[in-house]
Amino acid sequence: MFKIAKIEACAVAIPLKMPIKMSGILIETCDNLIVKITDSEGNVGWGEASSAPTMTGETAEGLVAATKFMADRLTGIEITNHEGLVDLIEPLMHANHSAKSAIDGALHDLIGKHLKKPMYDLLGGKKRLNAPMFWMIAGSKDEMELAKARIDDGYIAFKVKVGMNLPDHDLVRSEQSRKICGNGVHVSADANQGYSPPNAIKFAKGAGDAGLDFFEQPVNGHDIESMKNCAAVCSVPIAADEGIHSIEDIQKHYDQKAAMGGSLKLIKLGSASGVMEGAKLMQKLSMSVNLAGKTADTSIGSAAISHLAVSLPTLEWDASVTNQYLADDVVKNPIQVVNGHIVTPDGPGLGIEVDEDKIEKYKRNLQ
Repeated sequence: MFKIAKIEACAVAIPLKMPIKMSGILIETCDNLIVKITDSEGNVGWGEASSAPTMTGETAEGLVAATKFMADRLTGIEITNHEGLVDLIEPLMHANHSAKSAIDGALHDLIGKHLKKPMYDLLGGKKRLNAPMFWMIAGSKDEMELAKARIDDGYIAFKVKVGMNLPDHDLVRSEQSRKICGNGVHVSADANQGYSPPNAIKFAKGAGDAGLDFFEQPVNGHDIESMKNCAAVCSVPIAADEGIHSIEDIQKHYDQKAAMGGSLKLIKLGSASGVMEGAKLMQKLSMSVNLAGKTADTSIGSAAISHLAVSLPTLEWDASVTNQYLADDVVKNPIQVVNGHIVTPDGPGLGIEVDEDKIEKYKRNLQ
């Protein structure tokens, strides 16, 4: 199909429209890897991965370094189809799944352009016309007013960021969120590993009365025992996020009754096929699936998420494309959310047109 002629990597930093509070973290700027792969005919594919040190252990500096390491080993390789990408990329270095996911995304973009097919066709075709987008209720002073505005925009899914305060405070915010959003929409809470085990238990016991549909990652991702304890006392399903970095992690949470669903991310599983495989296993185990980008991706990363969102075999807990939270983008046709649902591009590959001037504008100097 084509040979890889060149792989380039850089980091970009783009401000958010407003700060987003997660457990122990105030996010004001994205800090992301952008990958550009050029083939021997001059065609270009684009990929992206967000740095997420508390989730994946990868910083922007590390992402760029890992991509350059793998680029030396991929240059000159002939790509014949998308099905062999994991076998090609995974052995290049240990871990570094975020960097691998950006290379995987750029190659999917290139393959789709060569075949004149959108990425969702490469993944087996659409299973749904579109996917509901969840809005984060993330600790700003006007968080409830913003939630009301999103209801008016047609949103039917909301995620309350908790774990930054005591459980009683967060349960009040969760109950307020349900009252504002009303019935018939998803309202969940995500602690991003923020609670101590005792506080996680306290929140879990009140989650049902607060009107939540599920409670995500109450404790450290490695603490399966505390996840199991939360699940035992919680009247709504417990979901894993930071605890899922592999197919084996999904099975482990199920086997130990530590989660009844989970959040799948490209940066954790390393590839589109990894996310697809994870969703298929979760469907088999009757676990609910949430698909999410990291706060915050540009429309390069969000495009890949949008294609997965319509391709996964199951998506009970909605999806998110996080370019919505950025003050600017590096794509001329940014991923849109219309009536609360993500619009997936139908063009070849990712279906986006990258603005390289914007990449230059926001490029970080890592020297």
